[in-house]
Amino acid sequence: MIRSIRPIFVEFIPRDIVNGILYISRKFNTASHLCCCGCGLKIVTPLRNTEYRLIEKGDLVSLHPSIGNWNLPCQSHYWIRDNQIVWARKMTKEEIQSGRYYHEALQQAYFDRVTWPWWKRSLNGIKKWLSSLLK
Repeated sequence: MIRSIRPIFVEFIPRDIVNGILYISRKFNTASHLCCCGCGLKIVTPLRNTEYRLIEKGDLVSLHPSIGNWNLPCQSHYWIRDNQIVWARKMTKEEIQSGRYYHEALQQAYFDRVTWPWWKRSLNGIKKWLSSLLK
Protein backbone atom coordinates (compact mmCIF):
# COMPACT_ATOMS: atom_id res chain seq x y z
CA MET A 1 0.00 0.00 0.00
CA ILE A 2 1.51 3.31 -1.03
CA ARG A 3 0.99 6.72 0.55
CA SER A 4 2.15 9.04 -2.24
CA ILE A 5 2.50 9.09 -6.00
CA ARG A 6 4.80 11.02 -8.32
CA PRO A 7 3.38 12.51 -11.51
CA ILE A 8 5.30 12.14 -14.76
CA PHE A 9 4.04 13.78 -17.94
CA VAL A 10 4.50 11.64 -21.04
CA GLU A 11 3.23 11.59 -24.59
CA PHE A 12 2.48 7.86 -24.50
CA ILE A 13 1.74 5.75 -21.43
CA PRO A 14 4.53 3.15 -21.23
CA ARG A 15 3.64 -0.52 -21.55
CA ASP A 16 5.47 -1.36 -18.32
CA ILE A 17 4.64 1.13 -15.60
CA VAL A 18 6.25 1.52 -12.19
CA ASN A 19 4.47 1.49 -8.85
CA GLY A 20 4.20 4.94 -7.25
CA ILE A 21 4.19 6.88 -10.53
CA LEU A 22 1.16 8.53 -12.13
CA TYR A 23 1.78 8.69 -15.88
CA ILE A 24 -0.15 11.57 -17.45
CA SER A 25 -0.60 12.01 -21.20
CA ARG A 26 -2.10 15.36 -22.10
CA LYS A 27 -2.04 14.38 -25.78
CA PHE A 28 -4.34 11.41 -25.15
CA ASN A 29 -6.18 12.85 -22.11
CA THR A 30 -5.43 9.92 -19.86
CA ALA A 31 -3.54 9.05 -16.70
CA SER A 32 -2.41 5.58 -15.61
CA HIS A 33 -0.84 4.07 -12.53
CA LEU A 34 -0.58 0.76 -10.73
CA CYS A 35 -3.29 0.28 -8.13
CA CYS A 36 -2.12 1.93 -4.93
CA CYS A 37 -3.08 -1.10 -2.80
CA GLY A 38 -0.12 -2.98 -4.24
CA CYS A 39 -2.10 -5.62 -6.19
CA GLY A 40 -0.13 -4.63 -9.33
CA LEU A 41 -3.09 -4.04 -11.64
CA LYS A 42 -3.02 -1.12 -14.04
CA ILE A 43 -5.54 1.66 -13.45
CA VAL A 44 -6.51 3.89 -16.38
CA THR A 45 -8.27 7.17 -15.68
CA PRO A 46 -9.61 8.98 -18.76
CA LEU A 47 -9.26 12.75 -18.36
CA ARG A 48 -12.46 14.19 -19.76
CA ASN A 49 -15.53 16.06 -18.60
CA THR A 50 -17.51 12.87 -17.98
CA GLU A 51 -14.75 10.91 -16.23
CA TYR A 52 -11.76 12.31 -14.30
CA ARG A 53 -10.41 15.81 -13.90
CA LEU A 54 -6.70 16.47 -13.39
CA ILE A 55 -5.97 19.37 -11.03
CA GLU A 56 -2.45 20.80 -11.07
CA LYS A 57 -0.87 23.04 -8.42
CA GLY A 58 2.77 23.47 -9.36
CA ASP A 59 4.39 20.03 -8.97
CA LEU A 60 1.33 18.64 -7.19
CA VAL A 61 -1.51 16.82 -8.95
CA SER A 62 -4.92 15.60 -7.87
CA LEU A 63 -7.51 13.47 -9.62
CA HIS A 64 -11.20 14.02 -9.10
CA PRO A 65 -13.36 12.07 -8.35
CA SER A 66 -12.02 9.22 -6.22
CA ILE A 67 -10.68 6.05 -7.76
CA GLY A 68 -12.93 3.12 -6.92
CA ASN A 69 -11.65 -0.16 -8.28
CA TRP A 70 -14.95 -1.99 -7.84
CA ASN A 71 -14.33 -4.45 -10.69
CA LEU A 72 -10.96 -5.55 -9.32
CA PRO A 73 -10.50 -8.25 -6.65
CA CYS A 74 -8.93 -5.67 -4.27
CA GLN A 75 -11.89 -3.23 -4.58
CA SER A 76 -9.58 -0.49 -3.32
CA HIS A 77 -10.94 3.04 -3.04
CA TYR A 78 -8.80 6.17 -2.73
CA TRP A 79 -8.22 9.71 -3.86
CA ILE A 80 -5.07 11.20 -5.32
CA ARG A 81 -4.77 14.63 -3.70
CA ASP A 82 -1.66 16.77 -4.06
CA ASN A 83 0.44 13.64 -4.86
CA GLN A 84 -0.81 11.93 -1.69
CA ILE A 85 -2.97 8.82 -1.56
CA VAL A 86 -5.97 9.35 0.71
CA TRP A 87 -7.56 6.01 1.51
CA ALA A 88 -11.32 5.63 1.81
CA ARG A 89 -13.26 3.06 3.78
CA LYS A 90 -14.55 -0.04 2.04
CA MET A 91 -17.99 0.59 0.51
CA THR A 92 -20.97 -1.75 0.58
CA LYS A 93 -22.41 -3.22 -2.63
CA GLU A 94 -25.38 -0.88 -2.25
CA GLU A 95 -23.11 2.17 -1.94
CA ILE A 96 -21.10 1.08 -4.99
CA GLN A 97 -24.30 0.64 -7.02
CA SER A 98 -25.63 4.00 -5.86
CA GLY A 99 -22.34 5.64 -6.90
CA ARG A 100 -22.58 4.02 -10.32
CA TYR A 101 -26.14 5.32 -10.80
CA TYR A 102 -25.03 8.80 -9.73
CA HIS A 103 -22.09 8.74 -12.17
CA GLU A 104 -24.36 7.57 -15.01
CA ALA A 105 -26.84 10.37 -14.22
CA LEU A 106 -24.04 12.96 -14.30
CA GLN A 107 -22.83 11.60 -17.64
CA GLN A 108 -26.32 11.66 -19.10
CA ALA A 109 -26.90 15.23 -17.92
CA TYR A 110 -23.59 16.30 -19.47
CA PHE A 111 -24.38 14.71 -22.84
CA ASP A 112 -27.92 16.07 -22.79
CA ARG A 113 -26.48 19.58 -22.36
CA VAL A 114 -23.89 19.31 -25.12
CA THR A 115 -26.12 17.55 -27.63
CA TRP A 116 -29.17 19.79 -27.36
CA PRO A 117 -29.57 22.23 -30.23
CA TRP A 118 -28.31 25.72 -29.41
CA TRP A 119 -31.83 27.13 -29.29
CA LYS A 120 -32.98 24.57 -26.68
CA ARG A 121 -29.95 25.37 -24.52
CA SER A 122 -30.77 29.08 -24.87
CA LEU A 123 -34.44 28.54 -23.98
CA ASN A 124 -33.45 26.46 -20.97
CA GLY A 125 -31.11 29.24 -19.83
CA ILE A 126 -33.86 31.84 -20.25
CA LYS A 127 -36.31 29.67 -18.25
CA LYS A 128 -33.82 29.34 -15.41
CA TRP A 129 -33.15 33.08 -15.45
CA LEU A 130 -36.87 33.91 -15.43
CA SER A 131 -37.58 31.48 -12.59
CA SER A 132 -34.75 33.05 -10.56
CA LEU A 133 -36.42 36.47 -10.99
CA LEU A 134 -39.68 35.09 -9.58
CA LYS A 135 -38.08 33.85 -6.35
